[in-house]
Amino acid sequence: MLRPSCHVWSTRATSPGDDEDSSVGQMSDFERDVVHLVRLSLGGKVDDVAALARRLLRVIADRRPDLAEAAQTILRTASASPARALEPQPLPVDLDSRLELLRREPTPHLPIEPIWPPAVRKELEAVLHERERIDRLVDAGIAPTRSLLFVGPPGVGKTLAARWLAVQLRRPLLTLDLAAVMSSFLGRTGNNIRVVLDFARRAPAVLLLDEFDAIAKRRDDATEVGELKRLVTVLLQAVDDWPEAGVLIAATNHPELLDPAVWRRFDRIVDFPPPSVQGIRDLVVRLVGDKGISKPNLDILAALLHGRSFDNVVRVVTSAKRAAIVRQVQFSETIAEVLGELAQSADLEVKLRVASELTTAGRSQREISALTGLSRDTIRKHLGGSKTRRPVGNHKEAQE
Repeated sequence: MLRPSCHVWSTRATSPGDDEDSSVGQMSDFERDVVHLVRLSLGGKVDDVAALARRLLRVIADRRPDLAEAAQTILRTASASPARALEPQPLPVDLDSRLELLRREPTPHLPIEPIWPPAVRKELEAVLHERERIDRLVDAGIAPTRSLLFVGPPGVGKTLAARWLAVQLRRPLLTLDLAAVMSSFLGRTGNNIRVVLDFARRAPAVLLLDEFDAIAKRRDDATEVGELKRLVTVLLQAVDDWPEAGVLIAATNHPELLDPAVWRRFDRIVDFPPPSVQGIRDLVVRLVGDKGISKPNLDILAALLHGRSFDNVVRVVTSAKRAAIVRQVQFSETIAEVLGELAQSADLEVKLRVASELTTAGRSQREISALTGLSRDTIRKHLGGSKTRRPVGNHKEAQE
């Protein structure tokens, strides 16, 4: 059990006559208790952590009137629940394979700050703003966003968005392991999903149901059996009744496979489009730094990769960085090789789009021909030789 600390943070208010040494001494006592608290936490001594935390909260409530109400609320909650509830609960497992049905990230990490189109960022930030003002919503009898459906092709940032929300909300991220959930016994698959939902409902976490179309297929699909159709009903009820303390996120690459009833059950539906040319530029700069690639090469690369996913952009840039390190050459050399390979292997439409971007950037027809493999006659035929001609394709998106 927890032993009382030798140094307890004094609740005596510091008066104007107190000297500086006294004030520092009081704070150092508090800091020693915080260090002790961290040591107990890392040691997994949950009961001791709870006892020391309650004592520190009482001290804070006495010393800081502005924090007293919040501290008392936490104390009341802690008193009503056993300390063991603070321990991470074992993840549910499949009864046959004994594989865990969820992957848990207690403190999710972002490998890189995400880049999304304005419409996507607006939706995600709205979820955060609601949680910051949850008291107002509760007073008005309105629940904050509890469920989101992410729709878009692979590699456009759906999983990254779920992780980003978990980081911002300071919640663990639970991700459904579809391979472990899907059992050869149909009844077992349904039971696994129910177990996962029940577990996640009790944990104030962000739950990600990736590849949602695999478990929420249209119920009018003649190839599906009754058990899976009943599973869709269970999922829809779970979305309807999801607790306010957590967030449920479903992600799909194939929205056409989803049961029609799914669409009206989610609080928010967020469409993730492929990155724009400007989005690709921003991502490349974030990966290599604003001085890591010249503007002409950046424009060419963005035009060549336009239409691909963020994941694909990261792979291309990372491969060039890796090659530069292994060969001990400048990144500019390996990225130039990548540009040549991408341009030479691209189809005519992509080459023309790249040529249009390079023309807008002021590159000569001779340079464009060398980079893309297009003849100068083809460049003149399609671009008219003008340096200000609008690019082939979606010019508005390329400039945004």
